[in-house]
Amino acid sequence: MVTQLRATARIHWLDSAHGGRLVLPSGPIYAATGRFAEQEDELFSVIVRFPLVQSVSRQLSPNSSGFLQSKQGEDEPQRLNLDEAEIGFFAPELVENKLYPGVKLLLTEGPQIVAECEIQSIFPVDLTAITNDLHQGERNPFLV
Repeated sequence: MVTQLRATARIHWLDSAHGGRLVLPSGPIYAATGRFAEQEDELFSVIVRFPLVQSVSRQLSPNSSGFLQSKQGEDEPQRLNLDEAEIGFFAPELVENKLYPGVKLLLTEGPQIVAECEIQSIFPVDLTAITNDLHQGERNPFLV
């Protein structure tokens, strides 16, 4: 059996005033670099798959300050909370021993952190059918 590691995550996008994106990803798939919050020097490639409902053009709502007031009265970056998205890993062997529910994952574009993710669940995906089709010379419509 050929498997790939995937996770579900709750994603909080940073606003553009704090290095985040001005416009949220509009397609169903977003590729980025990720790292665990505690490990700044270990980067890996991720693919985020959004539910189709979220895959429409979205933009952070502008406001005059760019900040939301926290309950303690401190300024915090504005975040748009997306429900769960699925995250896949190009090199799952780099993350499999460090990935667990509750761990914080940061998405980056270049050196800039654009989103904070909290992993909700981890699950393997069986790719046997896909790889068998490829070995038989068939084009699989699920591969990009």
